Amino acid sequence: MTLTGPLQARDARGLLRDSFLVFVLGVVLGAAWSWRPSFWYDEVATLYSSQRSRPDLSNLLGHIDAVHGLYYVGMRYWFEMFGASEFSARFPSALAAGTAGAGVVVLGALISTRRVAGLSGILFVMLPSVTWAAVEARGYALTATAAVWLTVILLAALRFRRWWLWVLYAGGLAVSIVLFVYLLTLVPAHLLTILLLREARRSWLGWTSATAAGLVVAAPLVALVRRESVQVAWIPPLDDHLPRAVAEYQWFVGAPWFAVLFAVLVVAGSVALVRNGRHLPPVLSVTVPWVLVPMALLLVYSLLRTPVYLPRYFTFTTPAVALVGGLCLAALTRQWWQSAAVLAVFAVAASPSYLAQREQWAKPSGMDFSTVNGFAGQNVRPGDCVLFDTPAWNPTSLRLVKNVRPEAFDGTRDIGLGATAASRGSLWDDELAVPDVAGALDSCSVVWFFTDYERDTERVIRHTSNEVWTLPPYHFEDTEAFAALTRSGLRIDERRTFNVTQAVKLVR
Repeated sequence: MTLTGPLQARDARGLLRDSFLVFVLGVVLGAAWSWRPSFWYDEVATLYSSQRSRPDLSNLLGHIDAVHGLYYVGMRYWFEMFGASEFSARFPSALAAGTAGAGVVVLGALISTRRVAGLSGILFVMLPSVTWAAVEARGYALTATAAVWLTVILLAALRFRRWWLWVLYAGGLAVSIVLFVYLLTLVPAHLLTILLLREARRSWLGWTSATAAGLVVAAPLVALVRRESVQVAWIPPLDDHLPRAVAEYQWFVGAPWFAVLFAVLVVAGSVALVRNGRHLPPVLSVTVPWVLVPMALLLVYSLLRTPVYLPRYFTFTTPAVALVGGLCLAALTRQWWQSAAVLAVFAVAASPSYLAQREQWAKPSGMDFSTVNGFAGQNVRPGDCVLFDTPAWNPTSLRLVKNVRPEAFDGTRDIGLGATAASRGSLWDDELAVPDVAGALDSCSVVWFFTDYERDTERVIRHTSNEVWTLPPYHFEDTEAFAALTRSGLRIDERRTFNVTQAVKLVR
């Protein structure tokens, strides 16, 4: 396989138009109805961390979550300019999805034809994992953007052999690793690509020097992330859940029929490519290492050292998956209407997942922090006391309801707050148990208690991360918290259940 032919520049205006149209399509698909889902745990971590002062944010990243540090810093300035609504917090991810889609088109044109590039770009923006990442206030969509444009720079440097492209590659590699340390696995993937592309081997010195420079710059961050590895201690070990995680959740989350159709497309397209008697296309020299090397490395590490595998961590490989799909689709169809018909079938297969991702309770466990925060802003009054319980399904406490938009609780008496997160350099504040605030309760005429929802039976939830949460039956009146509240002379005045959260108003 060589770099000649497929990498020749042609129809620059057409390529620019194609990439722009895919960018717009990706942004529109990603942003549409992104304001509907209620924030969940991880997204509140983004909100609460990114809106801290510079010293407090630096203190946090020195103790935990440095792996998301660059994203938090960027979001801090974004929130200062545009606020932290559901739409605003997620729109950067939609922009990233569109930018990654444009990168897929450009990369496809460098290693194949304009037709393969366009089909790949369209497939990319409709991949269920991409539309999921586009509606997350987290950095996963940005990892796809970083990975595809870093690979574009690599291919451009191999093709045109300009020193400044290697400088750009070194800087892009450093930024990519700082953005998300798992992008470090692109280094061996790119090495394998260079070995597969024979003419690229003449650029061995340029790639080695640029890679070494990028790794040196990113090394302090990698060392810090290793010191903070306790933050991924919750990741479950590999088990028989892995095949489904790889086959569906990794790239086609929530869309099993899309996954089946994509597998059929790849098999049929591969047969068509072999029958055409072509050599292995350069597309596969780029995409196969990109897909397989990171996954193999992290699976082996998870088996031999400690679990680090999560399907959503591989969002950065989605551009490679889309390019494989675009290559196979181009091999199977000759007329534009044939390609359009196949893409329409994929769009139909993706639509249930797309709509589900944008429902009000779309996030894991149906977390409802935004909705409860909105309720509090309309119903909790200045001078009211507020307390936050720790439900079975919440890794911390329901104080996350307040963290969404603290101004919803302006003027209230937060009697359960312990040590603050900012003072300890941690993600979350400490919560005092209700019996420990008995003295403060005596001065409260109204208490809003945010707690778990009522359950008569045990509920078991298995997440796509393979976490299994067992929620025991729950009745507020049977809890020690309720007993402590009644001992203080409080009684239930009203209560409101949302999806997984219950707000109880108690009065004297």
